[in-house]
Amino acid sequence: MINQSLLHFTGIGRKNVERLHAIGLTNWESILDNPDLLPFSGKIKARLLSELPIFLENYEKRNLKFFAEKIHPSEKWTILAEYFQEASYFDIETNGESYGDNITLIVCYHKGKLYKFLHGDNLEAFLDLLDDITLLVSFNGTSFDVPMIQNYFHIPKIPCAHIDLRWLAYHVGFKGGLKEIERSIGIRRPTNLVGINGMDAILLWAEWKHNRNEQALNLLIHYCCADVLSLQLLAGKILEKQNVSVNFPNTEDIWSKLN
Repeated sequence: MINQSLLHFTGIGRKNVERLHAIGLTNWESILDNPDLLPFSGKIKARLLSELPIFLENYEKRNLKFFAEKIHPSEKWTILAEYFQEASYFDIETNGESYGDNITLIVCYHKGKLYKFLHGDNLEAFLDLLDDITLLVSFNGTSFDVPMIQNYFHIPKIPCAHIDLRWLAYHVGFKGGLKEIERSIGIRRPTNLVGINGMDAILLWAEWKHNRNEQALNLLIHYCCADVLSLQLLAGKILEKQNVSVNFPNTEDIWSKLN
């Protein structure tokens, strides 16, 4: 899938992609094997033939971090499609502040297991898990979760490839926040979590921090876990819109992991 993405190459817009497809050049290998068939010449042809080997080398090395940074936003779904079974999903909660000791909870769904990292307990262990992740998937993580992680742990970059479902969803017509998209595509949360939002998560943390209310803490964790598990459902729905079939759980199966 990844080797079919072409919009990131210099001088290759959608019209040129259509020209390539029209003559059967649909992936990087086919272009390199048939340079004389390229329907353009000069700088565009020269740049394409010089850039392709670099991308093909990284493709063979499974360098997903390279592709997460280089592939055109509208084609990043190809990364998810090719590595869907290896993807890990995550979300964070904060105390509402934009600086300092602000992350309260991190949840990551990795290799079929929910990992929970709580402030004051094991939050730093999330960094160890990152080293085992191939592809990290978030919703709005580019703008929020990843910068928060980098700032909190004082790291310049996360060590694994990351893609943001917010923008993959946007390119297939799913617009708005996660809860809004869920409603529009028929994802229904467990009854006890319906209506809970990010502001509630801040209040639940405050209730735990100041009053040691375990019920509030458990609800906060369940809410964050639901956000994370929902991402796998959304990822599957996005790929369906791209006419890609992947094996993703149904709603009942995914929510059973909350128990």
